Amino acid sequence: MNLQDYELLYDLPAGEYDGRGIAGIRTVTIRAGASLEVMCHPIIRHWPEGAKREAKSRKTGRAMEAINARNQTLHIMRLAELNFHHLKAMVLTGTFEYPGENDVGLMNIDDVWDDWRRRKLPESVEDVRKIVRNFLGRVKRRMEDPKALKWILRIEEDDKLSAFGLPTRYHVHMLIEAGNLTQDDVSMQWPFGFTRCDRFDLIHDGAARIARYITKNKRGGRWISHSRNLKKPVPRVSDRKLSRRRAAKIAEDVSFMGRAIFEKLYPGYRVAENIRVTWSDFMAGAYIYCRMRKRD
Repeated sequence: MNLQDYELLYDLPAGEYDGRGIAGIRTVTIRAGASLEVMCHPIIRHWPEGAKREAKSRKTGRAMEAINARNQTLHIMRLAELNFHHLKAMVLTGTFEYPGENDVGLMNIDDVWDDWRRRKLPESVEDVRKIVRNFLGRVKRRMEDPKALKWILRIEEDDKLSAFGLPTRYHVHMLIEAGNLTQDDVSMQWPFGFTRCDRFDLIHDGAARIARYITKNKRGGRWISHSRNLKKPVPRVSDRKLSRRRAAKIAEDVSFMGRAIFEKLYPGYRVAENIRVTWSDFMAGAYIYCRMRKRD
């Protein structure tokens, strides 16, 4: 069974630790820049009857959707931590100036459509993707080293004007690193509406914040993508790092023992957020997730 199956089955917020049938504790660690994630689950040689069937059935339900959403946020966070630099990268929001945004109900819709097309505003997500590709091309042509361009982006939408028979409105959120270019240099390449461009604060857990921002509001997001030149972190697996005794101590007293044990196991790192411990109706032990950051 893979890590996803454990995430699906360990879904209860509280429980009582039962160590029977546990052969050991497996830890999966992912290092990305200053970030270290540790996922721990029991090694169970003989799964209880019905557990595998239950894990399979949950893969088509809301539990799987929640895990996919959480893992997508973590994926973006890891890419940001590993590939982008503090204050060198930028967080950019690109908007479109739509005609009659505030008083469209008082306007002639044919006139609004004419103005929409005159401004070459997007009528579909494919139009936005083309606009983004052209924007990135303009940025790249102004860089001393075009191959150094890195980006992660999300196209966001809302249907505020759909009641009037007009297309969806779009805007773009982007984490971008463009070599020698300044914030103004990058913003000026966006030819449509208002832009906001801020330096990327990586030190104060900025990767986690930008990841949550980019992946928020799934209903309003149509497309998340990134440049091909981003490095991807490699998970490492160990069955010896965490003992069964220590895993039980973490689960039973996560606020005190959890922090102390993880910071002792990984010197030079501090726990960055509350350690998450979840329990199962089917399986012994507990599933533990801890995210840490380098102290310096």
